[in-house]
Amino acid sequence: MNLVTRTKVTQVLGYYGAGTTNEKADIIDMANFDGVMFIFELGQLTTAGTVDCFVKGDAANATGAMTRLLGQTIHTVSAAEAAYTKSCILVDIFQPDPVLHRYLEANITPAAQSAVILGITAIQYSGRLHPDAQSASVIESTFIQSPVE
Repeated sequence: MNLVTRTKVTQVLGYYGAGTTNEKADIIDMANFDGVMFIFELGQLTTAGTVDCFVKGDAANATGAMTRLLGQTIHTVSAAEAAYTKSCILVDIFQPDPVLHRYLEANITPAAQSAVILGITAIQYSGRLHPDAQSASVIESTFIQSPVE
């Protein structure tokens, strides 16, 4: 199976240095897709700090109208996790209501202590139509089948 031709990959948020400010990602359109997995990529974290990775949705493509989807919790960073130089949090949303939540926006808020945000990537899947092309944030993709040395 070639995942590149069956999913749409979009980098919806780039790098942000350590801080405690809420960062909003680009809004994605879920028309013709059953689900999306957001990958919240993190760098240096502080022990006991919290990272709130959540998704908002709305019927309109407007950040001001978005409301937070239920079922998402704030993550408290453990001492072991703070030792990592790279980590991630996954939020997978399957079958959002197309009338209420056609448009989705990922948000990340490091609170209490700062965290380095490496970026957020959205992988839309189970499309009723295969995407014609990847998003503009994908500058190259390569598919290799049965590679040999």
